[in-house]
Amino acid sequence: MSTLKKAIIKIYKNNGKSVEEVECAFNPSQYTIKSSANYKEDHSIGTDVSRMIFLSGAQKEFTTTLFFDSEGEVGRAANLREALRSPSKDSSSVKPVTDTMKKITSAVQVSGSDHKPPLVAFVWGNLNFKGVITSVTETFTMFDPFGKPIRGKLDLTIKEAQEEGLTKKTEPFESPDRTKYRTVLEGSSLWSMAYEEYGDCEKWRVIAKANGLLNPLQIYPGQVLKIPALQ
Repeated sequence: MSTLKKAIIKIYKNNGKSVEEVECAFNPSQYTIKSSANYKEDHSIGTDVSRMIFLSGAQKEFTTTLFFDSEGEVGRAANLREALRSPSKDSSSVKPVTDTMKKITSAVQVSGSDHKPPLVAFVWGNLNFKGVITSVTETFTMFDPFGKPIRGKLDLTIKEAQEEGLTKKTEPFESPDRTKYRTVLEGSSLWSMAYEEYGDCEKWRVIAKANGLLNPLQIYPGQVLKIPALQ
C-alpha cells in the first residue's frame, strides 16, 4: 500500500552548505510552470514584420498555492476545536500557522551570511523545481478567539535559477560531443533540453529523432531520453 508523499520546500542556506526542509501541510491541488524565451526585435527598413533574434530561453517560473492550518492535518484538530469552543482557556497548545509559513516567507529576505535571498527547491514526486522565490503572498482565513492565525495560505512564485550550492544539473552546452541520457522532469521540453545540451533550441529534432519521437510534446516525467552527440 503506497503512502501519501508530502511536498517539501528545501531552503539552501550558507551558500548551500546547510539545507532546511519545510514539509507542506497539504499537497497543492495544482501548480503551474511557465516557460519563456527572450528575443530582441530587429526592425528592418521597408518591412512590416520585425525579425526576432533569439537571446536566451528555457527559463521557467513555478507558481502554486499552499494551505496551512494550526495542526498541519485536518484530522488532528482536537486542540483547535477545543480552543474555539472555550475562549477563556489558554490556547497556547494551538500553534499559529505563522510559525511554519514564516520559514518559507523568510526566503525572500536577504541572508546575513549570503548577502542575498537563499535558493530554494520545491520537491514533490518527479518534480524538483530549483530557483529563487520572487513573490510570496500570505492570506490568513481563520483566527482563534485571541486573534492568533490558525489557518492560512501562501501564493508562491519561484523563478528558475541555478547556482553553486544546489545539486547541479547538466551544465549548459556541456560535452555535446558524446552521447548521454537524461530523465525528463516535470515542465521539461525537447526545446529546453536542446538549448541546455547544445546551446540551440532548434536542435530539438536531433533528440526527437534519436528517441523515435514523432510528436515533440509526447514526453512525460520520468522518461529517459537519449541525448546524442552532435556530428
